[in-house]
Amino acid sequence: MTADDSNADGDWDGDEDGERLAVSVRNVGGIEHASASFDPGVTVVTGENASNKSSLLGSLGAVLGGSHPPLRGGAETGTVALDLDGERYELDLVREEGETVVAEATPYTGAATLVDCFVRLDEDNPIRRAVVAGSDLHDLLMRPIDTEEIDAEIEELRGRRDNLDERLAALDEQIDTLPELEVRARRLREEHDEVTTRLEEKRAALSEMDRRAAAEETRDLLDDLEDARTERERLRDRQETKRRAIDSLEDDLASVEADLSSLAADVDGGTVRDRLDGVDAELTTLRERKGRLDETIDALRPIVEVNQALLADSRLPEGFDESDVVDRLDPASEAINCWTCGQSVERGEIREQIEAVESILQGKREERKAVEARIEERQRTRADLEARLDERAELEERRRCLERQIEDRERALSGIEERIETVEERIRDLEANLAEAETDDDLLHRHREVSDLEYERGRLERELAAVEDDIEAAEAARSEADSLRAERAEVSDRLADLRERIDRIEREAVETVNECMARVLDRLDYRAIERVWIDRRETDGETAFDLQVVRTTDDGTVYRAAVDTLSKSEREVVGLVIALAGYLVHDVAASVPVVVVDAIEMLDAERIRGLLDFFDEHARYVVAAVLPEEADRLRTTFDTVALETPGIARQ
Repeated sequence: MTADDSNADGDWDGDEDGERLAVSVRNVGGIEHASASFDPGVTVVTGENASNKSSLLGSLGAVLGGSHPPLRGGAETGTVALDLDGERYELDLVREEGETVVAEATPYTGAATLVDCFVRLDEDNPIRRAVVAGSDLHDLLMRPIDTEEIDAEIEELRGRRDNLDERLAALDEQIDTLPELEVRARRLREEHDEVTTRLEEKRAALSEMDRRAAAEETRDLLDDLEDARTERERLRDRQETKRRAIDSLEDDLASVEADLSSLAADVDGGTVRDRLDGVDAELTTLRERKGRLDETIDALRPIVEVNQALLADSRLPEGFDESDVVDRLDPASEAINCWTCGQSVERGEIREQIEAVESILQGKREERKAVEARIEERQRTRADLEARLDERAELEERRRCLERQIEDRERALSGIEERIETVEERIRDLEANLAEAETDDDLLHRHREVSDLEYERGRLERELAAVEDDIEAAEAARSEADSLRAERAEVSDRLADLRERIDRIEREAVETVNECMARVLDRLDYRAIERVWIDRRETDGETAFDLQVVRTTDDGTVYRAAVDTLSKSEREVVGLVIALAGYLVHDVAASVPVVVVDAIEMLDAERIRGLLDFFDEHARYVVAAVLPEEADRLRTTFDTVALETPGIARQ
């Protein structure tokens, strides 16, 4: 197979074989137009240095879902298309303000982290670079697992569990009172039954007495006294109801006051309102700063573009002949007319000035990006502060409403208490009048007994009702506690699962890396390397993956060695194997059945064959870039795509 640039428009019609992977590239990297197809298994892409192997493989990695490649020099747009499994995936690139950006993308997968770390194994692969540099591998191998999100969920669950524990403690305290409440309720019922029995007996005895013998004035006093005592009991019931209502409102008010107190806490050294004013002032300053940066960028960009166009103008001047060829061998020394001053200036000098202005322009763009990020962050802070102010306003309105309700009920309660006092004074006056009247002492005594028993029964009924309410609340608390305990068990299980999930993946990653490393080193026959593996180490709650090396001397002595004692080619192989282990750990093959391997020219053909055979065991497609001399020795084993056509621009 060979790369084909016959489609001048860069479009690719795919392949009738649904198993074949086809890629088409236009104006990307060093490629003007190119297309190639790959069968399942291993395919080596071969070509001399600067034949755009890396551009082709990088484009493939990009349309699979990885980081996008740069546009070809001088091109304003570029595309990469991929046909795989009967579907088409595309990546459209454009140049904006001198930078390559994605205009539209439908990649094979949206999991860019998976592709960049475990699919696109070129020289810029972060795992390969970490091994070469001796950096920690934990964060890279665990990058697809959003440990920050998991940690945030763990913290949220811990807070939820603590709240459940506090609520359960309060409920348990309430539930613990249930036995005592039930005993008290039973005694109150017994007392109530006893008082009711005595009251009925006293009423029966009183009704048998002949009140006709009493004077008419006395009978009237007795009737008035009974009515007054009945009125007192009715008012006392209303008094108790009002007191309970006030207690409930005061509990609500206390809760609102607590919420207001938490909102009134200082924010970064000031009140919420002060902080909001400060954020508004900062936003004004940031927007003004962004405006000035926009003006500077708009002023510098045309200068760079005009001078770049001037340098890119390759038309021969009038009067040019072959005798000038030698002078033109050094393009930097060629003189051109400056468009600003009209004087003759060497291209090299203009290029240096452009590079200086580009550096300034890039700095301004980065500064603007930082300012824009700060503006977004301040806007989020402002929205949060405004939400807190709105919440505070709602709570203050709720507090005023509760205070008014409490005041109204206290006023009503005060009126009831005054009426009770008036009725009691009337009762005392009636009793005094009866004492002065010629009244049968026994009749008056019996009336007083009935009155006292009625009052006692009313008191017991009110107290029993209150206790029964407490019992009902305690039983409801027991039911709620059972539900909360079940919820807490779920939270605890989820916490354990999250902790175990990270631990399990870390252990699996280490085991997979070590197993793959042992197999590859044995297959590639690195005689001086006895073993390479990863140790999982925890320090102060942080986990690290330490790369360990055991080497052997010529006389067979085994010793522990530093990672930097490995040759560059050995470290590159270690990096490739660790990246492939990540491919297995995170089951990347389920979402991306391709591995793209580049920059392995430090390996000989036999080791390349062993490495690619190992990769072939785990990915449906393995596409690797090799030099022609190695490809010749691999041609009998693997399919080959040769980048030899003139349609591919050289880098």
